[in-house]
Amino acid sequence: MQIRPGLIRAAVASACAAAAFAAVAAPTVYFGLDNSNLSGGGAAPNAAAAAAAFAAAAGPLATQNFDAMALGAVPPNFGIGAVTAGFTSSASDYVRVASGVGTFSTFAISGAQYLEGLTLNGSGYFTISLDTPVSALGFYITDASDWAGTGAQIPNLSVVLTQVSGTAALDLMGGLDPATVVDGNVAFFGVIDAANPITGFSIVNPAAVPDRDAIGLDNLQVSAVPVPGSAALLALGMLPLCAMRRRLQQA
Repeated sequence: MQIRPGLIRAAVASACAAAAFAAVAAPTVYFGLDNSNLSGGGAAPNAAAAAAAFAAAAGPLATQNFDAMALGAVPPNFGIGAVTAGFTSSASDYVRVASGVGTFSTFAISGAQYLEGLTLNGSGYFTISLDTPVSALGFYITDASDWAGTGAQIPNLSVVLTQVSGTAALDLMGGLDPATVVDGNVAFFGVIDAANPITGFSIVNPAAVPDRDAIGLDNLQVSAVPVPGSAALLALGMLPLCAMRRRLQQA
């Protein structure tokens, strides 16, 4: 049986394309919102359910709940299990380790302390970088995107992920209409991407929101990636075929 070089090229090209597609597959997002003012206490079943689903899919997680930190300025570096997080915020932002009920109904989810951020329109609350790529990132957020009754079309806050390959901007509030979200709400946001691990993130306040916004962030969770995910392994397995494709193209 004679195999034509053109068929080999086509087969190798398809395999390489499949490997590339696997390596850039979209991250899986977990989100749950309890849209009532829980700053005075109360259960958050939707957020808790999203957090449980995230934890079940992510595997072992390390958590930073900010309770061991001094109140006030956020340290430039802090640990999340074995991962070291680098923290930065701009001079125009007001970010602190807080306790109790904060500026606009922000509050802690567990323990007594949390990270509170107040930012101008069109800027980022803060940026957190990770010294180890992680396959999973999750956190609770309080009082986010709360413009109930405004009536105008308002963009949601965004989470901008920095990943091993590129960046991705995701809707922090699961596509909900911010004009229906109330003060003191509780949400959980989690993302898993084993094929393209996460090396940091920022939370961004769009320029078109009505005013400055405050958020509370608590129970920041990460999962380190000890070995490549299945998609990355597939891509590595395709490298010899991709090299063959280049040699055929040069022939």
